Amino acid sequence: MFDYILLNQDKIVAIMVLVFFALLTRTSVGIHQQNWIKTFSGTMTLVLLPIITFAITSVISGNIALSLGMIGALSIVRFRNPVRSSFELVIFFLMLSLGICAAADMRWLVILGVASNSLIIGAYFINIIFAQVFHKKLFETSFSEGNSSNILEVTSATQHSKLFNSPILVSFNKSDGEYIYRLASNDSELLKRITIDTRKFLLTSSCPRYNPNAVHLMIRYKPSIAPMK
Repeated sequence: MFDYILLNQDKIVAIMVLVFFALLTRTSVGIHQQNWIKTFSGTMTLVLLPIITFAITSVISGNIALSLGMIGALSIVRFRNPVRSSFELVIFFLMLSLGICAAADMRWLVILGVASNSLIIGAYFINIIFAQVFHKKLFETSFSEGNSSNILEVTSATQHSKLFNSPILVSFNKSDGEYIYRLASNDSELLKRITIDTRKFLLTSSCPRYNPNAVHLMIRYKPSIAPMK
């Protein structure tokens, strides 16, 4: 057994490096409040996918076309949960690529792992700097893409200075004479209070095109306290 480990220590090191980059990617993506990657299934997918890819590529290393074909066949398997965003799909392909690089050349594994995580972490700090300089975040918060923030979206025919100057405002657009505000926060109670105040403001501002659906509040419940359906 000990002799077998010595003969295959390069493969053991490769698996350890793959696990390291998988967990690093989980941390890098997690700081962007991508909630899907923090679940058990998301974490295990990140850890196991490159290891499985590495094993398949190593076993069929004599026929690279066959090994890539096997990986391609696995990649078309449909998961029960739909992919929420293109970024989630890119992360899965990154894990596949790390597994292939580990079997082909460890140098490419390190280069790809370091470069990809540097870009993801760098985007986080660029977003913070952009918000401090221009008072507006570079990237919008998306509720549908697994973001852990709660989102309040307000569409109004009149301007609302209180919403515009809010510290939790993440995007503001004007289209066809309407003002669209989007606010995001992990504090759902704060957004509920803003929702009540905003509806009162719109009802008393003699807005000719106001309708109750103009104020859209999306609350993300934790799985443990999600309402029963």
